[in-house]
Amino acid sequence: MFSPPAWLQSPKSNRLVLVIKVTIAFSIVLLVTQLLLGDHDIPHHISKFTIPQPQKLPNFIAHGDSQCLPPVNQTLLTYSVNVHSECRKNAPFATGRARIATVTAHFGESREHYQHAFETHLLHSLIHGTELHVMCDKVVDDLWNKPAFILSLLLKEMELPPEKRLEWIFWVDRDTIIMDQCRPTSSFLPPDWHTRVADKSQKGPPLDVNLIVTKDHNGLNNGVFLLRVGNWALDMFTDILAFRDYKPDVELIFTEQSAMENVMDEPKFKYQTQVVPQHWFNAFPAGGPDEYESRKSDKDYEGMEDNRMRKGDFLLHFAGDGNKGESISQWRDFVSRIPHPWNSPETIRRDSTESIAKWWGELGF
Repeated sequence: MFSPPAWLQSPKSNRLVLVIKVTIAFSIVLLVTQLLLGDHDIPHHISKFTIPQPQKLPNFIAHGDSQCLPPVNQTLLTYSVNVHSECRKNAPFATGRARIATVTAHFGESREHYQHAFETHLLHSLIHGTELHVMCDKVVDDLWNKPAFILSLLLKEMELPPEKRLEWIFWVDRDTIIMDQCRPTSSFLPPDWHTRVADKSQKGPPLDVNLIVTKDHNGLNNGVFLLRVGNWALDMFTDILAFRDYKPDVELIFTEQSAMENVMDEPKFKYQTQVVPQHWFNAFPAGGPDEYESRKSDKDYEGMEDNRMRKGDFLLHFAGDGNKGESISQWRDFVSRIPHPWNSPETIRRDSTESIAKWWGELGF
């Protein structure tokens, strides 16, 4: 028969003394923890007394010897659970079904602002249960490491059986910040892409989607894009990596980005590439966080370019920012206080959901 602990059988006064002692001891532990950790890097949504415990997660994979992927601590895990709960409660998005991975590169000298930007992608992957792959060491020269890394990852995935390999890669440059943690990356994919059968009655090549990209005033911007894992992607990134050697007379103003733009315009690739509105997942800033926060109505955005960040947009890209370090740090501090816009949906000035549905609908999806 169950016997209660001795302290429960003691007189009421003794139990009270014990409770007081336990309370004092617990308060001391919390105070020491607070002094050790501080709370300057912990979002206010999380208890400042949570003790970080670094963990390695199987879905977060660093490639190279440098191990540039920071360990995920209990604070971030707790935070991701809280934000996930808020998203389920307030945001309109369904859980993504695609096996998708965020892929990026963080080699070279470690810089704090890039690490801060990276944290927003770590958080997004935790919230949505997606993989994250990061390239920590160079394998070729300069910016050509991007297509080289993507090609190596594609080869590894294609070794796996179809039911286990990734279905999509979401590439992000390291100067990007997730603004809406609730929106799944899969929300940008065409509906039922995995079961679609091409309409052979249509004239011309059958429509399929293997690459989703955006363009800015300079042409292709490959700082952020979605790539479907398969033989088509293998062929494309093999050609991109080899482009400068096989066509040395072609001027590549933006190095591998220009090579990618040339390759994706070739007949064997252009019919399965979709250039979508830039604001979907590759918006540029229009001023700093203070200006962003001060814009309360659509009138405040009159005359602003469509590719500039509005409340409700998914991702912010700092391409071409001459003061990138300070800008990223300011925006990261801002989004750490406001993790997603759906807590106050009345403030959202642009929800791309309708634009995405219309785009794919007009293409027959």
